[in-house]
Amino acid sequence: MAMNKRFKVSALAAAVAAAGSVVPAYGFEYVKDDFRMQVDTTVSVGASWRAEDRDYRGVGSANAAAAGESGHYAGTSSQDGGNLMWKKGSTFSEVIKATVDVELNYKNYGAFIRGKAFYDHRIVNGDGVTDRPAFYRQDANGNPLDPYQSDGRSADILDAFVWGDWWLGDKPLNVRLGQQVISWGEGIFFPNGINTVNPVDVQALLAPGSEVKDALIPLNSLYGSLGLTQNLTLEAFVLFDWEETKLPPCGTFFSTTDIVGDNCYGGFYPGGNEPGVAGAESTLLARGDNVEPDDSGQYGLAARYFVESIETEFAVYYMNYHSRLPVTSGYMPNPAESALAGVFGWDENTTLAQARAAIQTAGSSGTLSTFGLYPTTEYFVEYPEDIQLLGVSFNTALDIGLPGGATSVSGEISMRKDQPFAKEDGSTLAGLAGLPSTACGKENDYDCYTSLEPGDYSQGYVQEDYYQAEVAFIHFFDRILGASRWTAILDIAGAYSDLAGRDEYTLNSGYNATLNMTGRVPDNLVITGAFAPFFGGAPQVPYDVLLNQLDAFDVTDSATAEDDYFPTKGAWGYKLRFTGEYNNVFAGINL
Repeated sequence: MAMNKRFKVSALAAAVAAAGSVVPAYGFEYVKDDFRMQVDTTVSVGASWRAEDRDYRGVGSANAAAAGESGHYAGTSSQDGGNLMWKKGSTFSEVIKATVDVELNYKNYGAFIRGKAFYDHRIVNGDGVTDRPAFYRQDANGNPLDPYQSDGRSADILDAFVWGDWWLGDKPLNVRLGQQVISWGEGIFFPNGINTVNPVDVQALLAPGSEVKDALIPLNSLYGSLGLTQNLTLEAFVLFDWEETKLPPCGTFFSTTDIVGDNCYGGFYPGGNEPGVAGAESTLLARGDNVEPDDSGQYGLAARYFVESIETEFAVYYMNYHSRLPVTSGYMPNPAESALAGVFGWDENTTLAQARAAIQTAGSSGTLSTFGLYPTTEYFVEYPEDIQLLGVSFNTALDIGLPGGATSVSGEISMRKDQPFAKEDGSTLAGLAGLPSTACGKENDYDCYTSLEPGDYSQGYVQEDYYQAEVAFIHFFDRILGASRWTAILDIAGAYSDLAGRDEYTLNSGYNATLNMTGRVPDNLVITGAFAPFFGGAPQVPYDVLLNQLDAFDVTDSATAEDDYFPTKGAWGYKLRFTGEYNNVFAGINL
């Protein structure tokens, strides 16, 4: 009985990846009586280049200004580091990677171990940064923090499990125990399908020359498969571990936001060291400890049936699991505890007009150095528990008239009960700062502004049922253009969820934007939270900019850049990939 389905599907990346990569494979086999050992080693070398100039619409306003861009930019400096650090034409990754598979078999028992090591020359040697942003990440001494050397090198054991085959009467039973990947469903390129048992190492997935086996993170689990009939098989698993999806490290090209990344900042909007700006040492909202789910309570059941008359396998799935993706939530602040309150004597009755006058006086006298610092309030990263998934799938082979034989055709439909959708980070963080936002889900700004008291939990996500369908075609073309084989993959997917409109709340778009506050704030509105987020997207701003924003605070412009990126109820897309394999080019090396 085969332990694993062997397949290779390289990651798609938004850059020129795997250019000129070479993949030598080495194998060793030892057989004696009923014992067999197989060792396979694969070594790959690849590089990735940035192919386009920066789009400053996704850059923090202060960083854009420092780069000489004079337009209005709605992004934040907490989400633009990876974009600014790498310029067009430069490599941002130069990777050599080795993967070793060890398979042991003795009669009806076996073990499988997979290890991986990689080294990224650009990251480790510190010469990968080509253009550090003005408001850069820094350590406690104010020194710049570029991508950590440890982000560019690693050696890990991935899979490590034992397995056995038995007969229960006339029914075959296969059991696996240990650190392993459990692949369910028929999805290939699109996330959020049935294949969500294991979290993903996104950095590994986007590395040049990557394969799916490099990206799926094995978990300690028990898996079993029982053949009830020749055509009907039952499967089940129980997970003993929970691991989160690994996001690209801060400062790397594909990094997303410093708000949730590890080894980034200790809070939201920490300052840089640029002279002549306010609050050079400020941290508006401190980051608390991650709230992680339990290791227990994750399991799944599946049934597969092969219909011989049409040579098609159908399957149904059910699983309960905990989210691997982070969302930001927090606890509401006490405005009397802010640094501004300590400096100016502000309290819950302070109006914006009074705050403006105090800041103007402090700015002219040079006494304002730290603002909006809350000693007790924090935001944190959490992972919602107990997401239920139902799914069906099929796979078959059809002759659709292409040269090279039959085409593999597969598809799946899945439904997630109470799928978490992250609210826009800016909306959540604005709410945590006591500012009018859609974080609380109220119908109007005033109700939202006054509904959360100091210490209240502000949930950074909503939960709705989510549906996704996917169909994929895989075809092999042999010996064309000198290649041993060409592989063509077409993957089409669509998704739907009954999400509320933006008039109720905004969801995370993945686009870099400022705090998402709503409406115009009048001078007579009482401040009940941090004042500093009025300053805009940057952690520090010149005093004249600060005062101008107080005079005419309106977030219409800052929201405009994101209008085309907010999630909608429905979406669809496709991905098409061609891959050529040139075997034995020289010295056993494959291209």
